[in-house]
Amino acid sequence: MGVVTSDEARGNSREIYFPPGDRSMAHHSYLSPDGRWVLVVEMDQLGDLLPCRVVPFEGGQAKEVGPPGAECLAGGWSRDGRWIYLDSDKGGRYHIWRQRFPDGQPEQVTSGPTEEEGIEMEPDGTSLLTAVGIEDSTVWIHDQRGEDRQISFQGNAGGPQFSADGKALYFLMQGGQGQGPELWKTDLGSGEQDRMLPGYPMQEYSVSRDGKWVAFSRPDDKGRSHIWIAPTNHRSSPRQITHGSDEDSPAFLPDNDLIARISEGPSNFLYRMKLDGTEQRKITASKVLDVDTSSPDGRWAIAAAAGSDEEHAPAILAFPLGSGAPVTICSALCTLHWDAAGELLFATFEKEKDRISYGLPLETGSGLPALPAGGLSGGAMAERIRGVTVVHADMAAALSGSVYAFVRRTTRRNIYKIPLP
Repeated sequence: MGVVTSDEARGNSREIYFPPGDRSMAHHSYLSPDGRWVLVVEMDQLGDLLPCRVVPFEGGQAKEVGPPGAECLAGGWSRDGRWIYLDSDKGGRYHIWRQRFPDGQPEQVTSGPTEEEGIEMEPDGTSLLTAVGIEDSTVWIHDQRGEDRQISFQGNAGGPQFSADGKALYFLMQGGQGQGPELWKTDLGSGEQDRMLPGYPMQEYSVSRDGKWVAFSRPDDKGRSHIWIAPTNHRSSPRQITHGSDEDSPAFLPDNDLIARISEGPSNFLYRMKLDGTEQRKITASKVLDVDTSSPDGRWAIAAAAGSDEEHAPAILAFPLGSGAPVTICSALCTLHWDAAGELLFATFEKEKDRISYGLPLETGSGLPALPAGGLSGGAMAERIRGVTVVHADMAAALSGSVYAFVRRTTRRNIYKIPLP
C-alpha cells in the first residue's frame, strides 16, 4: 500500500511513494500547504510502524523525520508549512512532537503518564486536536468452573500462552518505566509469578514444550529484529542466534527446532533452524506476510500470504513442515491458535463485530480441521463444521474448549485542544 495522486475518478494516477517490501504499507499521508511535500505514516515489511517520512510530491528521496527510531502514528503540518507535527512513540508512550522543516531537530510538545493518539490541525494554525487518555490491558483466565480470574495486575499485559502441561501461563507485561514488554510466568496452582527475563523487552516469544527454553525477538539499536534464545533456569545468559536483516515470530517445534519469519530483500519467508540458530533452511518458496504459530504436533505452521491479485484479500494458510502443499484455513482475515493438547484449532474472524472463537476439531490423518474448499470465509461457515466448539469470547490462548486465556482492554480518552508553541 502506497501513496498516489489522481483526479476524482482515479484517472491520471501517478505513484508518489511506495515503501519497499511486500508487507510494507503507507497508512496515512499529509500534503504540505504549498503542495510540494507529503508527510507519510509508514509500516515496514514485518508490520511494525516506523518513524514518519517526508517525500517530494513529484517523487524522489524519502527523508525520516521525528525522534530517531520512534514509531510514528499520525502527523500534520503547521499553517505556514514551517513545522511538522508528529505523534511518536519515544520512551514507550505516544506523545506530540514537532520539528522545523526542512532541517530542524525534533522537539517534544506533550509529556506525562497519558498518551496522545491522532493529530488534527486547527485551520487557524494556533492549536491541534488529539485524543488524550490511557489504555489498560490485563490478562485473564476463564476456568473450568466458568469463572473469569485476573492473572496480571501491573502495567499493560498481553500475549498469553499456556505451558504444554497446562500448569503455567506466560504473558508479556510492560511496566511504567518506558521499557518494552517483558516475559512473566504465573503458576496456575499457587498463583506465584516470576519475571522471567528482567531487562530483556521483547516483541514475540515462544516457550519450548519441555519448558526449558524461551525464544524471543527483539530489535537492535538500528530497529532490526533478531531472534534470541534463553534458558528458563537462568544458568546462562540470553544470546542472539540470528544476525540477518530482519527475523522474528519464533515458534518452537516438538524437537526444539525453531521456525521463524526471515526477510530476504523485500519479501518474508518461513525458515526452520536449530536451537542455536544453525542449519537454517527455507520451509517453502512461498512468500508470507505474517506468521502466527505452529501446531503442537510439529506438522504445520500458520501464516498469512498475499492474495492472487489486488482484488483478493490475504489468506491464512497452514504450511506443511514436511512434504505437501499449503492448505487454506481462512479466505478472510482470521486469528488462529491450537489448544495446548492439539485437539482443536480455534479461529476468530477479524472483521466480525461479535468476537466469537470457533474450536474446530482436528482430523487424525491430516492434523487439520475438515474444511470446505477454499477455506473459511467467516463465522457462519465455521459454525457448520461438524463438532465445532463455539466460545463467546475473543480467545488469546486455549488449554481446552472450556479453559482459555483472554485479554481485557479498558480505554479512557477524550478530545483535547492543545495550543501550539
